[in-house]
Amino acid sequence: MGIDSLSTPLHQAVKKLCEGPDGLYYALLFQGGITCFDKDIEKFLPVRFDKPLELKDILDFCWNDGSLYLVTSQGLFESRIVRKTEGKHDFVLCLLNPEPVVRGKVAHLCSDGKTNLYFSVNQRKVVHYDLVAKKTSLIKEYSVVNRLFLRHGYLWICRLWDDIICYDLKTNEERVISMEGKDQSEFSNSYVTDLVLKDNRTFYLTTWNGLYKLRFDNDNLCKSPFVLTLLTKNEKAFHSSIENKMTSLFWDDKQQILWVGTFGGGVVKFDISDSMYSRVRQDFGSRVDGMVEDSKGYVWLTVSDGGIMKSTTPVFSLDTHFEPWKKASGFSGRFHIYKGKNGNIWLGNNWGEIVIIDPLTNEVESFHLQNNKGERIQTVIYSLCLDSWNRLWVGTSNGLLQVELETHECKSIKLPEKIKNVFTIAEDKEGNVWIGTDRGLKRLETDGVQIRVEGNIEKENGLEEAAVRTIYVNNYNQIYAAYLNVVIRIDGREKDKLEAIYTLQNGLTNGHVGCMVDDRIGNTWAGNNVGVMTIRNGQDAFYNYLSVGNCSAVCRLNDGRLLWANSWGLIFFDPSATKADCERRQLMLTDIEVSGETILAGEKRNGQVILSGSPEQQKKLVFNSDNNDFHLFFSDLRYGMAERKIAYRLLPLDKDWRMVPLSEGLWFNGLSAGKYTLQAKLVFPDGKEGDVNEILVVVKDKWFQTIWAYIAYVLLFVAFSCFFYIYFKKKEQRKQMHRDREMVLKENLSLEKMKQTQKKEIEALRNGLLMLFVQELRTPLSLIIAPLKELQKDNSQISNLSLQVAYRNSLRMVDACDQLLAIYRQGSPETKLEVAPYSVEKMIDSSVFGVRDLLKVYPIDFRCEKRVKKELEFYVNKKKIEFIIHNLLTNAFTHTHYAGTVYFSVCEIIENNMHYVSLTVEDNGMKKVRTSEQLMSENGTLENDLSAAQLGFSIMRQMIEAHQGTILLESVEGKGTKVTVNLPVDRAVLESEPNILFIDPEELPEVEPEVLEQLKADSKISENIGRQGPILFPGVLSPKEMAQSVTNEEKKTILIVEDHKDIRLYLKVLFGNEYNLLMATNGQEGVDMAMKELPDLIICDVMMPIKDGFECCREVKECPETCSIPFIMLTAKVEDDDIIRGLELGADDYVLKPFTPGILKAKVSNLINGRQTLKQMYTKLFKLPGTDTIAANEQEQTGEEVKTEDPFITAVIKIVEENICEADFSVKKLAAEMNMSQPTLYRKVKQSTDYTIIELIRGVRMRRAGVLLKTKQYAVQEVAEMVGYNDIPTFRKHFVDAFGTTPSTYE
Repeated sequence: MGIDSLSTPLHQAVKKLCEGPDGLYYALLFQGGITCFDKDIEKFLPVRFDKPLELKDILDFCWNDGSLYLVTSQGLFESRIVRKTEGKHDFVLCLLNPEPVVRGKVAHLCSDGKTNLYFSVNQRKVVHYDLVAKKTSLIKEYSVVNRLFLRHGYLWICRLWDDIICYDLKTNEERVISMEGKDQSEFSNSYVTDLVLKDNRTFYLTTWNGLYKLRFDNDNLCKSPFVLTLLTKNEKAFHSSIENKMTSLFWDDKQQILWVGTFGGGVVKFDISDSMYSRVRQDFGSRVDGMVEDSKGYVWLTVSDGGIMKSTTPVFSLDTHFEPWKKASGFSGRFHIYKGKNGNIWLGNNWGEIVIIDPLTNEVESFHLQNNKGERIQTVIYSLCLDSWNRLWVGTSNGLLQVELETHECKSIKLPEKIKNVFTIAEDKEGNVWIGTDRGLKRLETDGVQIRVEGNIEKENGLEEAAVRTIYVNNYNQIYAAYLNVVIRIDGREKDKLEAIYTLQNGLTNGHVGCMVDDRIGNTWAGNNVGVMTIRNGQDAFYNYLSVGNCSAVCRLNDGRLLWANSWGLIFFDPSATKADCERRQLMLTDIEVSGETILAGEKRNGQVILSGSPEQQKKLVFNSDNNDFHLFFSDLRYGMAERKIAYRLLPLDKDWRMVPLSEGLWFNGLSAGKYTLQAKLVFPDGKEGDVNEILVVVKDKWFQTIWAYIAYVLLFVAFSCFFYIYFKKKEQRKQMHRDREMVLKENLSLEKMKQTQKKEIEALRNGLLMLFVQELRTPLSLIIAPLKELQKDNSQISNLSLQVAYRNSLRMVDACDQLLAIYRQGSPETKLEVAPYSVEKMIDSSVFGVRDLLKVYPIDFRCEKRVKKELEFYVNKKKIEFIIHNLLTNAFTHTHYAGTVYFSVCEIIENNMHYVSLTVEDNGMKKVRTSEQLMSENGTLENDLSAAQLGFSIMRQMIEAHQGTILLESVEGKGTKVTVNLPVDRAVLESEPNILFIDPEELPEVEPEVLEQLKADSKISENIGRQGPILFPGVLSPKEMAQSVTNEEKKTILIVEDHKDIRLYLKVLFGNEYNLLMATNGQEGVDMAMKELPDLIICDVMMPIKDGFECCREVKECPETCSIPFIMLTAKVEDDDIIRGLELGADDYVLKPFTPGILKAKVSNLINGRQTLKQMYTKLFKLPGTDTIAANEQEQTGEEVKTEDPFITAVIKIVEENICEADFSVKKLAAEMNMSQPTLYRKVKQSTDYTIIELIRGVRMRRAGVLLKTKQYAVQEVAEMVGYNDIPTFRKHFVDAFGTTPSTYE
């Protein structure tokens, strides 16, 4: 089987197309192969062969008597065509005869449709094949054969480029029609591509050089004279886009239309019927402006170059020739031509000159327009009109003039304001004169000798007052006035009534109407910028007739023909021969567009197949609701140039017929659902109508508006009624089910969210706890490392105390580590809780014994009370209960900062008929204690220390709840914290729990009673030691003792702000011998003491109650009195952000715990000594030098000395000295010069020099005054003014304060 046509792209070039006897179209492709098209279903059908065949070998084909003959490179084959179906698809099967009819390279096959085939062999021989006798015969052999055509018994043989042979098959005569005798520029490239027969004597040929007409004088083509004409030569003048390379022809004999296919230029339509129009062959060189025919039949023309021409013969035809009028040499300018009712020809030019020609006598008269003074009027004459009263009206660029024919006297007619030009003038059948002006249409009313201008048609009808350039009165006394794109019609009997308005949207096909004329049967014709259009009497719309370019002038000849002047010359036609073909032709539906896209047969659009076959076969169109925007195109299959229109109505919506141009089609947008009948009919220019074509149009409802949908609605209503009946009947039960289900879902959702949130919170909490524990461990670590380093100095009293501090803090650090480790170990609950019976008393004693070392070294008032039976047991997990008791005690120690009262009690209680062991731990910590989770939810972070946190509370609660017990936390700020734990005693309570496993108890260590009593005694001793701690350092005085002591006045004072007692104690040991010490336990107390005592240096912790170290530093540095005090932060906060924050607040140094005592002492000493040195240096600044140098040198030396110490102070002094003469120089101006605020300036100066800014300015002034007085060149009054003093007493007072003597006695 061969390759079918579906595998061939449909956009390939088609070489040959013909219709087969089966109604299918067969096309031969240039690239080889045959494709087949079914026009009824608008689909291509595959073509298959019963024998292997290369499609490229098929060179030509033709039909003859039901058989398809194929020309291939192997020869000529006969075949039969059978249409078959395979599955759901049709195809065409080509059955080839096994042997070729003729062997060889066959081409150019043609048939007479009977028993004869003609073709060429090897492009040289012309051969005849008789299908009946099955014999071949040689007609003739030529040098080359390019094409063969069989037309009306003649075989046309195309040989080379320059000739074609006409061969008579009856007489075997031939005639060479040579193109050599013709103009070579026209025919040198005339390779013939196709030939059609119009009649027995007329042929049309297409070539690579255009379209030719071959006309013979008689039927004997081999002997008859002929004329060969190139038709496209003249057509190129106004259709420049026509492609000369023409390839194929089709003659529509009925419509007299020749269709021409071109090479790349599309299809060209030539209407060559005799009834359309003819073109005058003469080329005028200029545009024809106007024309008239005189009484003798001669045609007069005016052209745009100013010429006047006249035809040479009185009978008008294609060959009519025009020559310049012989008497025109005496006239100049561009003329307007007008034929009067008496037959005279009037000419008016653009200089105000009028020429009158009598065609009968050839007499000529001329005159110039003149005013009443006899002066010539220089104006452009647009129009002339000689009315029935023998008055000559002249429309000019200066308005309207009336000319008396006898005297040529001119009278100017007064026109309304703003009217300057009168373009056209016409008289109707009743003698009314109408004028077209640049401000609309006007009418002249004559009252005796008075002439009035009437008419306000534009304003009365909502039209623009635009220029009217054409006025025409037809045979029915209807006045047409043409604006730019509007034409109006007025009934001459009712002059003030507008009868019709034609616009481009309503009845007017084109604008720019330049001329109008009536034919003999009463139809009106108009020329516009596109061509010629007509309106038939009784019709309401114009029809296009010709598209031949801008037609600006027209003349009806004496024989009734219409002569038009267009852009390329003159054309004419007989309007009586243009009657439309009113054969009862029916409209045919050709195309359907939905939403702007063309629908093909079988194509789905929005899920619907609209066309099952070709559109012309459809009697019913169905559209679903998504396709109710559609556009229908109709055709009458006539392609003449005369325009047709279509009248339609959609029943039952429309009662009246609507009319649109046939080419526009019918639009229906958003058509509502329903059944409609579309009626459409042709309307011809003469008013006749074609047959009515009816198409049933159905627009379907949306699915929810169909009858089935309404049935479903009823069923749904019944179902819903039943449903709601059952619903209300079981309302309470269903509500409860929904509630329960909703609660379960909400609980599951909340549980899942809580798990995710809890996971994140636990992670954050653990990280926070770990950070706090690390910070908590740094303080005791500092108190271990620092004392140990001090032991190297072998000072026995200090060494013993250092060892005591180191040991105590070692125990505290170990306990904190144990607590942290226990919390992390107990964080993950076990699968099952293993419990065993343990003695309550032994468990308590064992747990208390674990904190014995802490109670020995810390001043904790610890009390333990047991009110339980000696043999009482409870079922618990030993490790978890030990963790709980130890954690409760450690938290209580932390709440009191290891220096308060802790009360631990154990008793039996009965609650809710259950027997419990109640463990209670109370302390007297001052802060309100919260769980870590509460602190995180309230503040978003943990506080700076652990004294306000109940660590491990959530873990303890999980453990206690696993034991079926309870835990309660109570805390009141300023009073203390109480934690109560209740654990069940009865085994039966735990047996019902599946997650509890009973095991054998472990052995508890025995704790002797004497050990517990000794533990209580150690606790009291430790408390006394802690209270007496400060008395161990007699050299360290309180602030009151320092004020009273004389021996310590020379020592520098250090303020220590620290809430940790051991740190304060150790710092006393470290600095007590060298400095006077002040102690503060919180930030607020430290700020108050710094303001009051003004120490030489401050050492401050960061994490403190009431006010932390950052706030303390900020307040100290912002106060002018204390801003210069060196400030050292001593803390366990090791983050970079904390260090940067402290330094930004003004801290001079930031020391981390654990610290090295020697480094801390060195930093303290350097800061105190450095500030003292700086103050002494700036104090010397204001003392006079020992030599009497001039002020300028002193100023420069001092400036350099200070600059090496502090650039900031140098800049301040420089600005003061530059403005020293200004009495109003103030701190505000100085701050502005330094580009900083006054408080900042005050603080920095005070911090650097220990002087206020006012004292600094005064010191600089006094120092300059002293230098000037030492020179003994100036009086006191002059010196005072030179240093900025206007008041001598004030200057004297300040000088005495600075130097101890008056200015007049100063030497």
